Amino acid sequence: MEKNEITKAEKKGLKTTGDRYIDTLSKEAEIVMNSMGLDLKPEVKNALFNLGLACEKTLKDKGITWEQVNKDGLPSTLLYYAQLNLNPANKELYILPYKSGDKYVLNFEESYLGKQKKVKKFSADKLISATAFVVREDDLYEPEIDILNGDSLTYKPKPFNIKKIIGAVCFLKYEDETRNRIVEMSLEELNQVKEASKQKMGGKLSPAWSKWESEMYKKAVLKRALKDVQIEVPVEYQNAYMSTEEIDNSNYDLDFEEKKTVVIETIEEPVIEEVKVEQNDSKVIEFE
Repeated sequence: MEKNEITKAEKKGLKTTGDRYIDTLSKEAEIVMNSMGLDLKPEVKNALFNLGLACEKTLKDKGITWEQVNKDGLPSTLLYYAQLNLNPANKELYILPYKSGDKYVLNFEESYLGKQKKVKKFSADKLISATAFVVREDDLYEPEIDILNGDSLTYKPKPFNIKKIIGAVCFLKYEDETRNRIVEMSLEELNQVKEASKQKMGGKLSPAWSKWESEMYKKAVLKRALKDVQIEVPVEYQNAYMSTEEIDNSNYDLDFEEKKTVVIETIEEPVIEEVKVEQNDSKVIEFE
């Protein structure tokens, strides 16, 4: 054996607890899904690995170990988001640990990017894009509501504008332009959503609302807009998700001892491109 060659046993010892948990989950998921005549596709396995890596990074950043995590229901949640291919590295999914009793629970919250990706994938009406943005004082925003021919808008944000946010808008663009729609939310409505979230968290704002308020405003209006979008999720996705309930009841034979090395890869920030909404000089962030 070469000097630098690692044996299988040594390689197994280098795996993190998160790696071993996801490995076991993949095997269990494959068994359950095969029993239903379904395949655990390679892309889903890869998405599971990415989710495990993101969970491990989140826990490490918070100083939490896997032994401190309540994993009840976690397998089905991870497999569900793996099937949808929502990637925390692309800010499509937030992983937010919170203390519940003597354990931590991993709360998964879809960003407006994640919701957009899911709806675009399963839209029955061929939705091209769902663009959400906030409007501040002094920004130029001129909506044109046309139920018969489809809505349109002109939006020219003032450069480097940090004035008060007065509302949020979502523009739904379809292949059939007559279906294009504008959905608006005033600041008062947005703050009602914020307060409801606060009450849900026991009177405290979630980390997402505390750190990324404008992003959460975008998510709020996008969530409202997407309620009217017809979704057709393939039967195989629904069956696969239901099958994960059995996985939650599986006994995981995991060794939670400290290993030699824990390697956490840095998740790169995604590139956000700008595109024009109308044929004018206005620009808006378009998340593809």
